[in-house]
Amino acid sequence: MKDPIIQVNHLSFSYNGSPVLSDVSLTVMEKEFVAFIGPNGGGKTTLIKLLLGLLKPDQGTIKIMGQSPAKIAHRFGYVPQDVSFNKSFPISVMDVVLMGRLPFHRWTRLSRNDRIAAQKALESLEMLEFQNRKINDLSGGQRERVFIARALATDPDILFLDEPTANIDSQGRTDLYALLKELNKTKTIFVVSHDTMVLSSYITSVACVNKDVHYHNDAEITKEMLDMGYHCPVELIAHGIPHRILKTHEGNND
Repeated sequence: MKDPIIQVNHLSFSYNGSPVLSDVSLTVMEKEFVAFIGPNGGGKTTLIKLLLGLLKPDQGTIKIMGQSPAKIAHRFGYVPQDVSFNKSFPISVMDVVLMGRLPFHRWTRLSRNDRIAAQKALESLEMLEFQNRKINDLSGGQRERVFIARALATDPDILFLDEPTANIDSQGRTDLYALLKELNKTKTIFVVSHDTMVLSSYITSVACVNKDVHYHNDAEITKEMLDMGYHCPVELIAHGIPHRILKTHEGNND
């Protein structure tokens, strides 16, 4: 039987007095593949940053593996929404992934073991053959895999990804989620995404985030879930065509 890996109790958070998340409680079991869905500004990225320990809640508690996020941060891998880098800087794929090993070093140089770990991470993302390629020479999907490999270089127990497919075409999205599903055999994964039509084939559970959180221990993304998460009609993009999947609320003619 799986054990709880994350327990959030009555968490609230605000920016400059403006509430972002209110009275959130959440329990996630180990080796789940959780999708955070919901509208822009609903608090998805904020919730991830709270789980990572990058932000502190105004109220409530977060326990990850029984400890506070700050004490367990070395067990996390994180791919933020916008990974910024100087595209004119001639850095290689291997150099990017090796950056993920830097937290293990303060005043010492990277070692052979660090390089082995980086190669292993690249291999798991099917990117080892590109290790000497310049990062700017890769496609958007290939770069995203490299950034995920950087997060995997420390062999984390939990992987957080914030909209990893935002700049990837539809086939690239499908391929990336399939790789994440493979990683999910050994790691708990949280992904923020609007790719709900694709996600349901790979995830194990859904958290609808819109100031509060409705957690569903099921891979199916239903109308009821989206209704709770968005509180309005939602249009999804499939093959470039918008599809409305929720009925307009009664009394709303917009």
